[in-house]
Order: sequence, then C-alpha cells, then structure tokens
Amino acid sequence: MVFQGRSKGVLMDGGSDTIHATGLDAHTSVGPLASRIRGLRENASMTQGELASRVFVSRQTVINWEKGRTLPDAESLKRLSSVLGITLDALLDERSEERLRQIEGERKIFKLAILFECLWSLEKLIGVIVVTIAHKFLDPSAAYQIADVERIIGLAISLAALIPWFKVGGIKIDHDLQSVVEIAAYLEGYPPGAELPQTFAWRWLLPHWTLVTVTFVAFALVLTYIPLIALRLS
Repeated sequence: MVFQGRSKGVLMDGGSDTIHATGLDAHTSVGPLASRIRGLRENASMTQGELASRVFVSRQTVINWEKGRTLPDAESLKRLSSVLGITLDALLDERSEERLRQIEGERKIFKLAILFECLWSLEKLIGVIVVTIAHKFLDPSAAYQIADVERIIGLAISLAALIPWFKVGGIKIDHDLQSVVEIAAYLEGYPPGAELPQTFAWRWLLPHWTLVTVTFVAFALVLTYIPLIALRLS
C-alpha cells in the first residue's frame, strides 16, 4: 500500500510489522517520518514501550522506526495514526509537525488554566485563614489592610485565569469539544470515542472537575471556619 512498489529503496520483511530501509546509508540522517513518530510519541508523554504495546509491536521495533532503520508497514501505520491521534495522511505529511506544535501549545494553555483554578481555590482558603486571624489579633486598621491585600491578590489571580480559560473555550469551539474530559482526551491524542484509561483522574477527577473543586473549597472552608470561629469566641 503506502510503500509497495519501491523495490530499490525498501524490502518487505515477511510477516513483520516493518519495512526495512535497505537503500539508506548507515550515516543518513533520520527521515521525516521517523522524526514525526518520535515527536508525536513524546508530545503524548508515552515511552517507547507504551507505544509499542498499544500498536502491538516490540519496543525494539519502535526504536528502529524512530532511528529510521525500518519503516512501519501499512497496518502499523494505521495503528500509529489511531494511537497518536492523527490521521494517516497527516502522519505521512510534513504538515503534521505544525499540528504537533499547535497541540503542544494547546496542552500548555489547558494546564495553565487548571493551575490558575487551583491557585484561586488555594488563595481563597489561605485568605480566609489570614484575614480571620488578623481580625482576631491585630487592630482593625491593620486587619482591614490585610483584607484589602487579600482581595487584590484574589482579583489578580482571577483576571490572570481569564486568559487561559478564554483560550480553552476557543479550543472547545475549534474542535467541537464539550467537556473537560473531551478536551483532555483530545490533547493527549485519543481519537473521538476511544476508550480512555481507567484511572482515578480519567474516571472521577476530570468528569466532575467543577464539582470536585467546589466541594474541595467548601470542605476546606468548613474545616477552617470551625477552629477560627472557636478562636473568635474565645
């Protein structure tokens, strides 16, 4: 299929998952397909062994692909495109490198958005503790100054978080994604409808992200307010 008919450059290895690149000098630089396979794998945060298990080949086969020693056969190319979340045409096309850079940028934006949300939750929790203690042990003027600083910090984090979350909204629209799980799956290279890992993050954390963050803040505030109320009453 993809590499059939090139008898001078490659030879089919009967029954294997590779096509041997016999026409290449041992010192030839790694070809574009080899570089793309490695780049896509690294951007998906997969080891060579993990990729090998998902495309049903040995780790040494993946090493050979990435070093340009052998080329994937047609069936392996289909599996690679599915596992790496890219079409077969894009995998064989140099334009896939542009897609790699795009996905990497989108992944950083998503992680930044999650980070800012966690920072905002943490700031609110610490702010409640600091302001309450300030009102208990400091004079009103100093306590109100601390409260003002806390509000400014919270506002700054909220405003900073708007930028990555606005861009995440753009990612959702551009790729027709509906939820945090779908965004994460897309950025990790899972094709639509693919079975996702059965881990805590994928099964419980991401599907209920908003509920988890709200519950965490509420629970933390309750645990914080009990001793602080007791402190105020003492």
